[in-house]
Amino acid sequence: MDPLVEAVLDAQDGADEEFVERAFREILRRPPDEEARGRALVKLSDGTLSRSTFLYELVTAPEAVRVRERDDAVALGLAARARGERLSWLQGPAGTDERVIELPWVLSRLAGEGRVLEVGYAFAEAPYLAGLLRAGVELVGVDLAERDVDGMERIVADVRSLPLPDGTVDQVLLVSTLEHVGADNSGYGLDSENDPASRVDALRELGRVLRSGGRLLVTVPLGEPGDHGWFRLEDVAGWNRLFSSAGLFVEEQEPYELLPEGWRAAPAFRADGVGYGDRGPAASAVLCTELSAGRLRRLATPDGLARTVRRRARPLRHRS
Repeated sequence: MDPLVEAVLDAQDGADEEFVERAFREILRRPPDEEARGRALVKLSDGTLSRSTFLYELVTAPEAVRVRERDDAVALGLAARARGERLSWLQGPAGTDERVIELPWVLSRLAGEGRVLEVGYAFAEAPYLAGLLRAGVELVGVDLAERDVDGMERIVADVRSLPLPDGTVDQVLLVSTLEHVGADNSGYGLDSENDPASRVDALRELGRVLRSGGRLLVTVPLGEPGDHGWFRLEDVAGWNRLFSSAGLFVEEQEPYELLPEGWRAAPAFRADGVGYGDRGPAASAVLCTELSAGRLRRLATPDGLARTVRRRARPLRHRS
C-alpha cells in the first residue's frame, strides 16, 4: 500500500474513545476530564471535529505549554547528569515559574546511586518524580500527605522528626519545600502553623540522616524577607543564616532571578522590593544550594575555606 495512505488509515484506526484517552495522556500527561471527553466524542462522532484538529487544540493549549516546560527541564537535567555535568548559569523563558531552573539544577546533581530522600514528594511535579524514578536511584519519599507512586518507598512523617536512623541517606532533595515548613499548610490539606524556627529544625534533622559525605540539595524562593502565611520569603543572607544555624556548610550556591527577558543567573541579586509573584506566576527569584553536614569541620579544611571565599567573592555580573 502507498505509505501516505497507510499512514492516514493508521491515524484513523481504533475507536474514538481510545484515541481521546491516548491523546490526553500523551500530550497533557493526564486522563481526560469527563466534560472534555464527552465534548470531544460528540464532535468527533458528528464530524464537526477531526482528529487532527483535536490534537492541534490539545498541543496549543496553555496546559500543554506547561507540560513542555516541565519535560524540557527534566530532560535537560537528566541528560547533564548522564554526562557528569553539573548545570550552572541556566536560563529559562520569560513568564515561567522557578521550576524551569530548579528541576534541571537539582537533577543534574542527582546522586549516581544510593538512597535519595525526596522531601515533600506528595505535592511535587509529576514529570520531576518520573525523572527521579527513571534515574535508577533508591528513591524514598517523605511527606505528611500521601500519594500513590509506584517504584519508591513512601514514608508518612514530619520532616522535623524522621523515622530514619542516623547517616542512612546518601542525598536529600528539598525542592521549594523548606519555605513551607512550620507555615500555614491548610491549603495543602495539612495543619496550619506559625513556627519559623521549624525550618532550622527540619534542616538539622535532614543533616542527621545524611551519611558522611552526603549532600542536601535545596531550592527556595528569594525576595524581600517576609511572612506570607503559607510560606516565608528570605533573601540570600537570610537563607544562609538558616543553613549555618542548622550546622550545614554551603558547598555550592546560585541565585537566579526572573527578568523581562527570562530567567538568568543573578550573582549580585538584591532582594529589596522584590516580592513573590511580582515578575511572573510564582517566585521572582530562586536560590539553588548544595549543602553538607558538619559546617565547622568542613570550614576547617582547605577546600571548605576556599569554597567559602569564592562564594563570598562571587562575580557582580553575569558570565557572558
